[in-house]
Amino acid sequence: MTSLERKERRYKRSNDKRLKKLKETSEKYADLDNAFCFHKAMYYGDKCCNNVGYKKSTQNFKLHEFTIISNICKDIKTNNYKVGDTYNFIINERGKIRNIQAPHIKDRLVHKILCNEIIVPIYTRHLIYDNGASMKGKGYKFSMDRLKKMLYSWYLKNKTNGYVMIIDFSKFFENCSHEVIHNIHKKYIFDDKVIKVIEDYLFISKGISLGIEIAQMEAIMIPNTLDHFVENKTKLIRYMDDTVVLIYDYKEGKELLEKYNNICNLLSIKINIKKSFISRVNKTFKYCKWRYKLLNNGKVICIPCIKTIRRQRIKLRKMAKFNIDKREIEITSNSYKAYLSLGNTYRYISRL
Repeated sequence: MTSLERKERRYKRSNDKRLKKLKETSEKYADLDNAFCFHKAMYYGDKCCNNVGYKKSTQNFKLHEFTIISNICKDIKTNNYKVGDTYNFIINERGKIRNIQAPHIKDRLVHKILCNEIIVPIYTRHLIYDNGASMKGKGYKFSMDRLKKMLYSWYLKNKTNGYVMIIDFSKFFENCSHEVIHNIHKKYIFDDKVIKVIEDYLFISKGISLGIEIAQMEAIMIPNTLDHFVENKTKLIRYMDDTVVLIYDYKEGKELLEKYNNICNLLSIKINIKKSFISRVNKTFKYCKWRYKLLNNGKVICIPCIKTIRRQRIKLRKMAKFNIDKREIEITSNSYKAYLSLGNTYRYISRL
């Protein structure tokens, strides 16, 4: 037996083990009868009503909760469900126009069950640790702290030698390919009935819609191939569509970015050229609306973007101008101070 044949056999054995684990995980979690049992649906029904009890639709749902939930569970199991319409509205978030498609509370209940009982347990086993978005026990602050630690550990080994590569995706949710998502489902979920239910509730428009819980997990999973590709070579951290990669050499970074872009094309992901760049590790760079800088003594400075501070000051002035209740102004001010306290912002808080 040649060395090449031995390698092929080892690869086949490891691949068979991997496939066996995937099937076991799928059999354990991708089960509609287990996920849509009555007591679990009641639990997630109460979750859907949190903080929205003032809405008429929520109050109607609570009045007929037992009947609605039993019918939903029955329809999903017997394949007689019907996906409801969404409430479409537009918001202006920091100058960006976003089209939100909010589902009815009945559909939100189905999304919550599919996401928490099937998708999350299956997907989280394959995500890298430094992917912090929409993960239990992680989040925005987790990603900020991980980036600070990553920069400091880089300083201990390499001082201020090296480069940082910032990668940002363009219109990420709008460009998410249904075909790519379907291939991910076929790879990790071995039940066509479960895949059909997920995709019927997910594929309601071009790309995937903002405002749907399932869409968040799918958006996290699509670039997972890119995360593993980069992590095998160097350090990275990602929060949704914002990625930071630390590299030793500028030419190495250019080559890595080119290969990264090739994989993005296969996944139908478009890189935002204006926001993606390579710079020295000791220069200021922006990540998730915060500016980071590694100093020569190893300290990492984290300051919010100036536009964010100006926007908040204008908002507070307008609230005072139009005689908004002082308590409302105080709540808005305190919430923003809590956000600023995540970084080195003593001066900004005192001037707010």
